[in-house]
Amino acid sequence: MDLFILRHGYAGDKLPDPTQDLKRSLTADGKTEVKKIAKSLKKLDIKFDIILSSPLPRALQTATIIHDEYKLENKVELCDELIPKQNNKLLLYSKLTAIKDYFSILIVGHEPYLSNMISDIISKNNGKNSNNLNINNRIVLKKSGLSKIRITSTVPKLKGELRWLLTSRVLKKLI
Repeated sequence: MDLFILRHGYAGDKLPDPTQDLKRSLTADGKTEVKKIAKSLKKLDIKFDIILSSPLPRALQTATIIHDEYKLENKVELCDELIPKQNNKLLLYSKLTAIKDYFSILIVGHEPYLSNMISDIISKNNGKNSNNLNINNRIVLKKSGLSKIRITSTVPKLKGELRWLLTSRVLKKLI
């Protein structure tokens, strides 16, 4: 299974009020950028069987733009496990394992959750160094950045190999 992980497009600066920040939408520039990225992905012949998205507006708008460009039959599936600060990593991994009939899954969400998820899936040492101390996350997924992970195992936990990590700048140059 290939897991594509996409951070939502540009939605302006983070708002100080957390309840208002959760309602932030993509800016006009953010929508334009995501449309260009969707065209690039199609040009690269990257296919998605299903799109899982955080239900927050900026992620859902990003997922919907990709969905519409691809004209997918399946609707975007909302995934509460992708809401920031939910810390539902294990529930998300269970969900991914349950839908393993799909070969190619696109996940659209937020930081720092997505970078932590990428690190967790590709890490051989489960986020700890030889002294059993937590190591810092070294991967940062920028806005509209995309990674591809080839899942190699789902038991006892989701594991995979990082195939690539692309910035929005690189993706937009591909069209």
